[in-house]
Amino acid sequence: MNCPKCRAPINGFGKGCIACGHSGSDLRRALLWTLVPTGMIAATLGLSIAIAEAHRTGSSRNRHSNAIEARDAAGRTQAFAKLMHDAGEVCTSTNRSLFRGDIGANAVWAIGCGDTGDWMILIANNGTTRVSQCGPMEKAGTPCWTPLDS
Repeated sequence: MNCPKCRAPINGFGKGCIACGHSGSDLRRALLWTLVPTGMIAATLGLSIAIAEAHRTGSSRNRHSNAIEARDAAGRTQAFAKLMHDAGEVCTSTNRSLFRGDIGANAVWAIGCGDTGDWMILIANNGTTRVSQCGPMEKAGTPCWTPLDS
């Protein structure tokens, strides 16, 4: 291999030129080997996000919420009953439900339980949930049965 600057022979990889002191780095080559893979990764990620958005089913950016929304009324009642049971609350049947919207990647639902009243449910993107009765929420100024502003 020869030095690109003075054309003196260089023995071994990674050693500088003894004749002119050139270290062997080429900025254009370094940028090429940095920018090309980075650009390919960015394009791949952008494409995968676009494909995921195109095939998304449901109103939410939250896949757990979309799984509930895709069910029929009986399936949603069963899903909300299990969700409430897992949260330590009781809701044997839902008589109404409303997908209120997304807060970031979290989905907000309002459900009306036949036996315990109205509840607000926050489903996090990782599947964890938080439940709250609507009565105290409405007293604090957060209505249960209105869609969130986008």
